[in-house]
Amino acid sequence: MRISRTMLAVVLLSLATAMPAAAQRRVPNTGMWAAGLSTGAAGPADPSLDTGLQLVGNVERYFTPRVSIRGQLGASWWDITGRHFSGTITPVFIDGNVVYNWEGGAFHPFVTGGVGLYRFHASESATQDRTDTQPGVNVGGGLEYFLTRRATLTTELDYHKVGDFNTPLATFNDGSFWRFGVGAKMYW
Repeated sequence: MRISRTMLAVVLLSLATAMPAAAQRRVPNTGMWAAGLSTGAAGPADPSLDTGLQLVGNVERYFTPRVSIRGQLGASWWDITGRHFSGTITPVFIDGNVVYNWEGGAFHPFVTGGVGLYRFHASESATQDRTDTQPGVNVGGGLEYFLTRRATLTTELDYHKVGDFNTPLATFNDGSFWRFGVGAKMYW
């Protein structure tokens, strides 16, 4: 009789500890939010601009477990080379994207696309600083790796198509760029 009471206690204890885990919602799920930061490099299409560091922050709202809307704010720093002057172009962008992700266990591949505004700040030698703002579109994809249920590591490759922009000393014929970033993301 004593063995059956012990077995009953073990079974009940196992069920009690397993139930909260089974009752937890999937991540991501409808109504969840996520925020992330990433860093990497942005390679401009214009040959007179050097690849530079890029920092990006984003906030996402999940409308289904697979579809979210993402707001993204990013900045890069590109040196001007091969022109008769020197300086730095600092593009700052704000994008609104739709993101679709696939369930893959700990790995969640995703694709994204959207529209945005791109503000190019020019600091050129012997001139006043100037900014020019242009609309653009972007498309890309990446991979999330879940470290825990609510924390991931991310990697992403995007292409941002932007038209030409003006500075005090020149017109840059293509503001487009590739962006590669790695970062982290938290869900709540």
